[in-house]
Amino acid sequence: KEAEQAAEEAKKLEEKRRKEAEEKALEEAKKVTEARRREKQEKHAFEKRMEEFKNLPNPAVYLDINAEGENDPLRPAASLKPFRGRLVFELFRDICPMTSENFRKLCTGELGPHLHLKGNEFHRIIPGFVAQAGDITHGDGTGGMSIYGPSFADENFYHKHKWPGMLSMANSGPDSNGSQFYITLKKCPWLDGKHVVFGQIKDGMNTLLKIGKAGTKGDGDPKQRIKIVDCGQIDREAVESLRLEDRKKARRMAREMNGRRKSPSPIRKSERWNPNNSKSGNFSKSSRHKSDLRNVEHDRSRGGRDRHHHDRRNRSRSRTRERRRDRSRGRRKDDGGRSRRRRSHSR
Repeated sequence: KEAEQAAEEAKKLEEKRRKEAEEKALEEAKKVTEARRREKQEKHAFEKRMEEFKNLPNPAVYLDINAEGENDPLRPAASLKPFRGRLVFELFRDICPMTSENFRKLCTGELGPHLHLKGNEFHRIIPGFVAQAGDITHGDGTGGMSIYGPSFADENFYHKHKWPGMLSMANSGPDSNGSQFYITLKKCPWLDGKHVVFGQIKDGMNTLLKIGKAGTKGDGDPKQRIKIVDCGQIDREAVESLRLEDRKKARRMAREMNGRRKSPSPIRKSERWNPNNSKSGNFSKSSRHKSDLRNVEHDRSRGGRDRHHHDRRNRSRSRTRERRRDRSRGRRKDDGGRSRRRRSHSR
């Protein structure tokens, strides 16, 4: 009887455990289903919100900068002066809504002090390249946190690093965006397709140039502490009323840095030799020196001389070249225009 009772108790215990396991599996399946449903709803709501963002005007944010001075007693001329300034950026929410919303909330700090750029410092500045900041966890470029979690995926690469003042996400590889960002100091086409550009500067180019001068080549360790003392969102109408001089200056810097700006020619465009122009005569470019062609075209534009005549300077130069050629060949000119071989003198 005792053996039968023990077998029945073991059977009941096994049935109870089986029922508990089934109930636990059902609860886990319900939790997974609920999580998937909630994730789908959140994704749908997020996509709907992003579509609404695309129809709204692009927001604008500001970063108030404060730089401490650095005194060098051995080299007073190399001492860095403190400065303050404001950088205003337009965020491309119509093209990159997810990335722009991440940066906007990091500027406003509406999700808490742990997700706020206020008090952050520029930890990497390379003159003529970029100024990088946004490490809100470590402060040295090894950390970062986004409003979506530790990282989020690359949204798109529609905008390019086409001139100074472009606002872009810093990452450690594909789909590793956090809170770190950088501002370009020149045109950087080699970064296109690797980093998401989500904004551009609207005001504060002079402040950005001062930040660029405070960096070092190589590792980019800043020479002075440059801190974001305040940041937030600014009214769009105030941004639209800003002057366009900063954008013009940025484009001018981009042209100068990329060597597109050429020195003006001393000859006017209307006086330059053009082989397709019938007024310039039927002679080839290789038949005369380039300066001679310019002089001939200049004379013809003034309506004075024919193309076969040179001015006095060119005639004197041609005589000098002839004398040097004859002298090198061992000949010289007589008064009558006849040439004779120079006698060799033996010692």
